[in-house]
Parts: sequence; structure tokens; C-alpha cells
Amino acid sequence: MPKFNEKLAVSTLAAIYLTTGHALAQSIDEICAAAEQEPPLMWYSSQDPNFNAEVVDAFIEAYPNISTDFFRLPSGALAARYASERDAGVVNADIVSLADPMFVASGLERGWFIEFDQAMLPDLARLAPEYFDRGVALTGINPGGITYNTDLAGENPPADWPDLLRPEYRGWIALADPRNVPTWMGLFSILFDQYGPDFLSQLAEQQMVVVPSAVPGTQQLAAGEFIIVFPNARAVSEPVKDQGAPVETILPPMATGVEYTTMLSADASSPNAALCLYNFLFTEVGQQRFNSTTSVSPFPGIEGPAEMPAGYRSPGILSLTPERTQEILTLLGLR
Repeated sequence: MPKFNEKLAVSTLAAIYLTTGHALAQSIDEICAAAEQEPPLMWYSSQDPNFNAEVVDAFIEAYPNISTDFFRLPSGALAARYASERDAGVVNADIVSLADPMFVASGLERGWFIEFDQAMLPDLARLAPEYFDRGVALTGINPGGITYNTDLAGENPPADWPDLLRPEYRGWIALADPRNVPTWMGLFSILFDQYGPDFLSQLAEQQMVVVPSAVPGTQQLAAGEFIIVFPNARAVSEPVKDQGAPVETILPPMATGVEYTTMLSADASSPNAALCLYNFLFTEVGQQRFNSTTSVSPFPGIEGPAEMPAGYRSPGILSLTPERTQEILTLLGLR
């Protein structure tokens, strides 16, 4: 494996040493070898638990002497747990992958995550620069769309966001509560800009049933309680479909998605192991396992992960103002 730029490595590794209190090696081979002497690695990840397990299995296969485990909760709950632990002076997670840019920005400000140059890790260095900032790397995107019951939707199922306004869907739509998922609030802001505020008001007139998330909504959809649940992602609907349920998820031409990012914890007990896993996530195998067939890899051309929707837009969560959020909720009848 290539050596790091010496000047960069010395300054970056020195900074990490000052933050963590641990000396680190200067090549990925040395980093992963040093990880074998550290306590077991803990990875907090809000990605699908089956995908997390696939990553860990592949990582252990590549590095059998690095003891590794993961803990999974949805992004909001995982961020709250991590923040609670840090506030209590506890660092259980050596590395973190989740989809909550507001939490990440706060964590950087509070010194919870290590800032470093992506050239420090050889496979991470291949990532397009726009997908990396101050130690935070885009690891995968789970695009959101519309899931429908194929038995109930008939021969003309929904294909785009305006189709949600069809009269036959009135009272048969489950709305995954955007107050619980920042990405979905970002989606409604995009829809506001694309179609105007009246579109959201007309959605509210469809007498949608609010569900806590798309996960229970998809189960209810499969049982025939709804024709449509949205916003939803294929990572949620595909396992239900694979069990034989009559569900299908379409991605409209204009879509956004859950953007997973990965960070290194400051003061981690296994910093070399965290670096080793961080780099592994950006290998071809790491990307295939993390994103499977339902999420999009930030690396084009990797066989296996889903294709990026042609009209994909970032959810722009950090640019959402409280005023815009409240306006969206009012238009949707959620206030």
C-alpha cells in the first residue's frame, strides 16, 4: 500500500495524537497492524443492520485480528445516544456513520470528531473532494421515493410526485412523519420550491395518515391498509418485498435521499482500528457491502449499488430555516 505524504502525515497524525492521546502509524498497513493491539472496535451506524453486518463480516475477513462490532439505531436516535454519551464523558463509539448533518456540524464544533485530510487514507483519497469535508465523508445515499401496494394501485401506479394528488388516493396515503427524519423535511422543501406551496396544501387535502416512519408504514402498506406510503426508501421496502409482499418503490425523476456520512471519534480507545475501518468503507468491497443494491455509492461505476437518480438533489438540511420548516408543517396540516 502507498505511504502517506510525509509532511501531511506528520501534521495530521500529530493532530490526532493530541486529540486522542494515542500514537498512530503512517501507512494503512501499519495502521491496521497497530489496530490488532487495541481494544475491540465499536462502530455506530444507522445504515440497514443487515448491511452493517455485511461490512463487519467483510472487514473481519480482511483483518481477522481486529475485534469489531457495530451498534445500530436510526440516525436521530443514534445521534441522541452518542451526544448523551459524550455529554457524560463517555466515548463508546470509535467510528460513526449516520445521516444527520445538524448533529455532525454540532459534533465538529464541540470537538467530538477528528478533523483530518482525506489524503491520509489511500482508499478515502479516491473520493471526489466535494464528498469530504474536515474528516466527514459521504459514505452512501439512500434515495427516497414513493412506495405503493401493487395489488391496490391498479394498472397506472404513481410515477412522480404530482401523482400523489390523484383523487383515488385520497384517504389511502401514509405520510412518513417528516418531523422525525430531517431528510424528508428537506424533500418537502424541495417540493415546495419545485411545485409551490399549493402543492403541499393539496397533499394535506388528501387526508394522509401520519405514521412515525416509513418502516411501520411499509408494513401497513403490505397488509393493504394503504395504497401509498411516502417518503420511503428502497432499503426499507425491498426487505418487505423480498418476503413476498406486494410493494414497489419508484424514484421520481427529481429525488433526494438519506445521505450517510462517516466520522472518527475524538478520544476513541481504538483509533487505529477506527482508521482501518474508515479506509475499508471506501474500498470497492466496503462500498458494495455498505450500500448493497438499494443505496448509491459516491464512487461511480462500482458494480452492485443502485444508480443515482438523474435529477438527484441534496436535501439541503443545513439550509432549512425554522421559518421554512414551520411553513411546511403548516401547509401539510402537521401543526
